[in-house]
Amino acid sequence: MASLEPPALRAPGELGAGGAPGALRPSIAANHSSAYTARMDFETSTSLAHTAPLLRRWNARILGNRPISPTAYEMTISREGTPFGAGQLITLHGRELYEDRNYTIASGEHDDFLQVLYRVIPSGVLTPQLVKMPVGADIAVSAPCGEFVLRDRNRPIVFIATGTGIAPCRAYSRTHPDLNLTVLHGVRTMEDLFYRDEFARRPYHPCLSADDRLGLKGRVTDFSKNFTFPEGAHFYLCGANEMFYEMRDILRDKGVPQSDIFTEAYYYSYES
Repeated sequence: MASLEPPALRAPGELGAGGAPGALRPSIAANHSSAYTARMDFETSTSLAHTAPLLRRWNARILGNRPISPTAYEMTISREGTPFGAGQLITLHGRELYEDRNYTIASGEHDDFLQVLYRVIPSGVLTPQLVKMPVGADIAVSAPCGEFVLRDRNRPIVFIATGTGIAPCRAYSRTHPDLNLTVLHGVRTMEDLFYRDEFARRPYHPCLSADDRLGLKGRVTDFSKNFTFPEGAHFYLCGANEMFYEMRDILRDKGVPQSDIFTEAYYYSYES
């Protein structure tokens, strides 16, 4: 997983990773750190911002902060009636402005709380603070933002994730139980198959790159090369930037139009 925490939120309506459909291209996020510059954007003249809830800031109460793997935690906070769309982001504010980080909301639209999944980065500026925050404490947050939302729920959905990039998929699944959803999740070891039990009733394909306890060892991109995807599916990719480039080529070779691929960048695999 990343050794760099995600950068602060883009302004509402700014198209970045996970933007509206169009031509896939690499781009540079000029205001982000050099280790988080390349992402997969979609060139488009259409924004989803006009349909998104307004960004608001409040002091949320921490309802839970539990480890779900040796290095990852799930934080549950009070929602305070804040609306959001599955796949959108929340900003967790640190002590200083430069410490602010954004995370995909991992809970569903109908849950009474908000949840985020985070990896503890010892050299990071925010996660060492988060992991020490007790239940009952307050944390300043802003939400919602981002456009990595489902475009067409009537289409089959294929979600391909690495690491904590599974968070938006969980939000999709909890919000839309009847969604025609296929999940491919690439991680190093079985302990990092976050929310595995919740995906068990769906077509779910864990890919372990450093663990053979499930009988299959390999990267999610290698698995995808020989996998038969549903016809007419939309593809949502979330996680390592390098995975996007590999999956773009794999899906292109399978005849998937670029306009059917949507991405949300989290980190570089060499930061794992």
